[in-house]
Amino acid sequence: MQLNLLETFRVVLEKGSTLAAATELGITQSAVSRRISQLESELNLELFLRDRGRLVPTRECQALQGQIFGMVDRGQRLQHLARDLRRGNSPALRLRVAVPASMTLSIMPRILSRFLAENDRVQVELHTGPYDTIERMLQDDRAELGFLRIPIQRAGLSILPTISARSVCVMPAGHRLATRDEVKMEDLNGEPLILLGRMRAPRRDLDAAFWTAGQSPSVRIEAHSVMSACSLVAEGLGLTIVNGLMARDFAHLPVVQKPIAPAMTDRFAFAFNAEMPLSQAAENFIACANDFLEDLLAER
Repeated sequence: MQLNLLETFRVVLEKGSTLAAATELGITQSAVSRRISQLESELNLELFLRDRGRLVPTRECQALQGQIFGMVDRGQRLQHLARDLRRGNSPALRLRVAVPASMTLSIMPRILSRFLAENDRVQVELHTGPYDTIERMLQDDRAELGFLRIPIQRAGLSILPTISARSVCVMPAGHRLATRDEVKMEDLNGEPLILLGRMRAPRRDLDAAFWTAGQSPSVRIEAHSVMSACSLVAEGLGLTIVNGLMARDFAHLPVVQKPIAPAMTDRFAFAFNAEMPLSQAAENFIACANDFLEDLLAER
């Protein structure tokens, strides 16, 4: 049964005439009459008596009135919910996002601030963990979106347009290399280094870069996040090489960041389970986050 028939029925009863109902609905009086006739036909009941151009509700009409009014209210709520879901901004939505812990100091709070300003009815559930954990969360549907380093390791995940960030050398403020425009691998000869764990993909790329430069890195500490590596550098325990995107979250520390030469580039993207279509809220979040990250990386 069409909702517009029920809505017309309610307006006719509320306004008392087809003419007033037509004005309220923005349609012609004859269109109102046709809708009422169609509703009577579908219900196989006479809802109104026609008395010299007036519609007089029958007893059957009065008996159905409460049910029909309730159906109209529920139908309108359904339409409003569907509209909000299409826009990706509904209190019925819970957007589950998983990111590395190194992004949670300021990058993700600033992204969420921008996103929620435009999508004020969405509830966000934020998870953190290493990349392999985030990939498992996407596969198990514990998160709808995950921010991952490319290439991803697990099958069954899809990615959206990537963000590229050049790797940087992070050193204590006042270090001898702090005045350089770039830091070469040879410049790190003999320097105590704080590198990401050997089982991680970024570490394998670093080891290959040192090998290409003919250098053997002097690893003092192995860390397992950009956050911990930069914090250890700030304490004067050595230098680290990390991606320049997440390193920006720690520029407030007493450290200096310089690009690595030759350039090493890390690529990141939002990933999701390929078997689960993204919600509109997730697509809105990705667009907002990518705009923010591109602006952030464009800053000097």
